[in-house]
Amino acid sequence: MQKIFVAVLFSLLLGLTNVYAQDLKTSIAGNKELDSLRKKEESSKDSVIFTAKYIRYTTRKLTKDSIQTLPIDTALANIQNFSPIAQPNRPTVGTGLIGLAAIALLFEPVKTIGFDAGSHSLDLYKFTHNDIKFYRARSPFTSLSYISAGDNVQLLKIIHSQNIKPNWNFGANFNRIGANGFYAHQRGDVLNGTLFTWYQTKNKRYNLWVDAVFNTMKAQENGSILKDDIIFLPAGDNLVTKKAEPVRLNTVRQLNRDNSVMIRQSYFVGRIDSTANSTTQNILPTNKITHTFAYTNSAYSFKKDEQDEHGIFPTVAAADLVFTNDSTHVKHMQNEFIYSFFLRAKNSSFIKNELKIDAGIRNDIYSFNQWVLQRDASVFYGRNFNVQNTTLLGALGYRFSDKVDVDLNIQQIFQGRNAGDYLYEANSNFALSNKAGKIVMSAYTQNKSPEEIFNRYYGNHYQWDRRGDFSRTKTTNFTFAYVNQFLKLDASASYYLISNYLYFGASPTLAKAIAPFQHSGEISLLQLKLGKQIDAGSFHVNAYGVYQKTDAKQVMRMPEVYVFASIYKDQTFFKVLKTQLGVDIFYNDAYLSKSYSPATSQFYNGDAVTFSAKPVADVWLKFGLRRANLFAKYQYVNQGWFSRGYYTVNRYPMPDRLLVLGFTWNFYD
Repeated sequence: MQKIFVAVLFSLLLGLTNVYAQDLKTSIAGNKELDSLRKKEESSKDSVIFTAKYIRYTTRKLTKDSIQTLPIDTALANIQNFSPIAQPNRPTVGTGLIGLAAIALLFEPVKTIGFDAGSHSLDLYKFTHNDIKFYRARSPFTSLSYISAGDNVQLLKIIHSQNIKPNWNFGANFNRIGANGFYAHQRGDVLNGTLFTWYQTKNKRYNLWVDAVFNTMKAQENGSILKDDIIFLPAGDNLVTKKAEPVRLNTVRQLNRDNSVMIRQSYFVGRIDSTANSTTQNILPTNKITHTFAYTNSAYSFKKDEQDEHGIFPTVAAADLVFTNDSTHVKHMQNEFIYSFFLRAKNSSFIKNELKIDAGIRNDIYSFNQWVLQRDASVFYGRNFNVQNTTLLGALGYRFSDKVDVDLNIQQIFQGRNAGDYLYEANSNFALSNKAGKIVMSAYTQNKSPEEIFNRYYGNHYQWDRRGDFSRTKTTNFTFAYVNQFLKLDASASYYLISNYLYFGASPTLAKAIAPFQHSGEISLLQLKLGKQIDAGSFHVNAYGVYQKTDAKQVMRMPEVYVFASIYKDQTFFKVLKTQLGVDIFYNDAYLSKSYSPATSQFYNGDAVTFSAKPVADVWLKFGLRRANLFAKYQYVNQGWFSRGYYTVNRYPMPDRLLVLGFTWNFYD
């Protein structure tokens, strides 16, 4: 793949030289007849030059109330932040590499209700139906992205979409992550694939979206390096290769599969309105009927075949101390029906005095299986059960004008195993003016049943049955946000009150084991966020900061302060070559770190270890030439200045400094 990158880079450099020779043509002397025929043929060709503005897309979220489409993004912004676990506004902690287990560094509420198996450590790499983009492409569209840091990290992403007919589009998406890391047995391997199609009748009343999502995530588990402090010592820089550093596990791996198909269709009844501006296009119904069918097959497995020489697991096992094959399978079928009613004025240049009412029902059926398998594939232990939930869905909204609107949303499970779960939300927007900005206020209350892994778990190394011991977790939130695009400012303040918070900790009865716990009291958490962009000629600063304070630091282990800043200069050469040179800086203050359990793939509150806080800096250079964007980034360039390395999870060192090269090339024909 490195050869591919060099070849593409060479082609782009040739393209740049062609800027100076655009009018160079080969003439055919003495053959005027052939010249005239060629001129006639060239003049008869389609004069439309297809660009990114002819490629638009929508998503599941953008089609909830209307059919809204957006143009694709071809800008240089943020292309250097390619990793799903290294996004500036969503930092994570993990076991040391892309493709391995990771969770959010900052507090992120999970706004779901109903049944949940509880395995989410690799979710950041997973494609879901909400991630699918359904395109409208006037010409075939292909996007090729490749990122390489040698053997340590490689990513390949391919998107293709084209219209079969003007009102029918088909496409596919392929994504591959391969990362071998710096230490032995540390490979992350992710394969995502999607197929999607969008059909719309010519009168725009009927829409059909179909997509299939395939996820395979393989994560090797090395149990961390044997010498926990080697990265802080001078000897750590003198290793011939970090691959030679001993690790605690050499055969252990996680394998997660998640395959799903969704069929969603809607029909508009009555009058249809439309709006459009420079970026968005909306088709607005007055009555809409929507049906969604989804089927998902998920599998999670943990395998080990070695002696535990370094005390990662308990000294007792249910089936075998050497061999482990724990497997969990979940099948989920969902049907959802929603009727939507919109009442608005006719022939208005903008939407005002619009009433919206949604009423619907959702049925979820789950089949859960969990096994402990022996070496000969026989079942040592197995359990299975079925779950069915029926949820009432409702929404009420009123848009006073294009500046003020209010929305209420209800999800209430009224029948089934998780009856009593609910999520009630309220949102309002107040647009003051273009220069004064917009105020956004929201609130929600949630009552959520414990995930199945908290209720009961049976594996070769850990077992517990806490059914009936844990109560539902209740979360209440109030958020006030201020957004000003003129000032390029985004600020928010959120308050959370959490009752019966669930988490994992070290088992009080069995050494080297984890167990589920529930905080008996209420937890208060305040979270303040601030984002600001500063422009001074060709120099720019993008800053983002989070401050969060909780009265339960021992339970909710996270930093109080997180800061990100991107400082860069942009310049255009030869009128076509856009460049940016900059540095990204990440920082969070010291906090009690989490530990990680390979057998359950869960992060838990283990030893009370606090790591020193030092900033991490990346320098980068980006180019934009016509349809291609390229970048070169040197990650952790300041390694050795403030520290020789750092941890985000106990015992698992993060990657060393690393040179990364990447490009994205879009084709519109």
